[in-house]
Amino acid sequence: MALAFLLLAMLLTVSRSQVDWQSVRAVVIESDDWGLAGFTPAADSWQGLDRDALETGKFPPVYWNSTLEDSLVVADLVAMLAKHRGRDGVSAVFQANYVMSSLHWEVETQKWVAFNLPHWPPQYTRPGMWQAVNKGRQMGVWRAEYHGTYHYDPAVRQERGLASDLARDATSRGIMLFPDSEGAREWSPERDQEVMVDEWRASLSLFEDVFGREPSSVIAADYTWHGWVETLWVDDGVRVIQAKREQRNPLWWPGKLGRVQKIVDRQWTRLWHPNRFYIERNCRLEPVQSKDAKTVGESCLAETFAAWQRGEVAVVESHRVNYAHTEVRVRKLGFSTLTDYLDAVSAAVPGPVFLCDDEVAQLSRLGTSWRHFGDRLILRNLTHGTRIIAVPAAASSGAKLLIFRLAGGEVRDLVFPNGR
Repeated sequence: MALAFLLLAMLLTVSRSQVDWQSVRAVVIESDDWGLAGFTPAADSWQGLDRDALETGKFPPVYWNSTLEDSLVVADLVAMLAKHRGRDGVSAVFQANYVMSSLHWEVETQKWVAFNLPHWPPQYTRPGMWQAVNKGRQMGVWRAEYHGTYHYDPAVRQERGLASDLARDATSRGIMLFPDSEGAREWSPERDQEVMVDEWRASLSLFEDVFGREPSSVIAADYTWHGWVETLWVDDGVRVIQAKREQRNPLWWPGKLGRVQKIVDRQWTRLWHPNRFYIERNCRLEPVQSKDAKTVGESCLAETFAAWQRGEVAVVESHRVNYAHTEVRVRKLGFSTLTDYLDAVSAAVPGPVFLCDDEVAQLSRLGTSWRHFGDRLILRNLTHGTRIIAVPAAASSGAKLLIFRLAGGEVRDLVFPNGR
């Protein structure tokens, strides 16, 4: 009987939030794969190659010509996001989940060379792109979070990327795919644990160097991770985990038993690890993978309103492939669909509040949040009572924390050049 009650408690466990999300009507936009040197560097990279013979595994067709973003892609998104404001006056924020490193086969030296952000292999030269990213970050519409080190098992790529004449040719052209790419998971349980830990911690340090702060949120490449990985993330200070419902754990049983195991694992983890915050994607905006982009946009809007009605944050999933692609037609379709979505959601009455993962986690736990970007500090108290918000101060200020007192429902936009 006791076991039955425990299982029931696990299955019914829900996180209690300090704010009423039904009235807040929050929107978060999460986008994976930014910074990834792949799948292909240019429109003509596949010319003369037999992609099927490369036997990379199954990928959605549109991904074959996905590519690293450029300055125009980022600048257009930044300008469009800045035009859309929530009912609190704060602009929409696009959370770009970044891949931090890439491997390049140097033909001249016959060696593999690792490139770390903000640098990429020579085939992926993108003049002005980093300036566009930093402008968006300063404006508060572009928020970087962590996605992966390489997005694949680097040892497997080094081995299989040169395993045949065809694979070597593709690798020499800067194409990221190689035989069985789909199965070369970055967080595979078959990989050496110490190697993965070293990669992760090096990436954390790199992220802080590049973006000026530690990541607060993580989404595993290919949604693939297992138990100890989550413990590693949290122990190293990254406690917001994206898309737990989408998790693929290679150690789970196959079929229906695996699906049951996944549900029990998810609820068990929520029950026994309250220091972890899970943010679930519940609105899908992936128009370039569909034959009917208009329906995708309409469905995402309907999912947004449904999430609000359920008292949830509307968390929109929209991968980089929708905006960075060698085909202009694809890029335009992704951009226009996101624009139409933001136009529609901004026209809702009452309007939305645009947040990033970290703000949602803070608000859920404390009822308050802060986000610093450029020379601005956005403070929110979405409870009904007066609350205190403590914000880390710059070391040069001589103080460790700055204390603010906000009334219930207050949002404050401050000039704050010395913040963290």
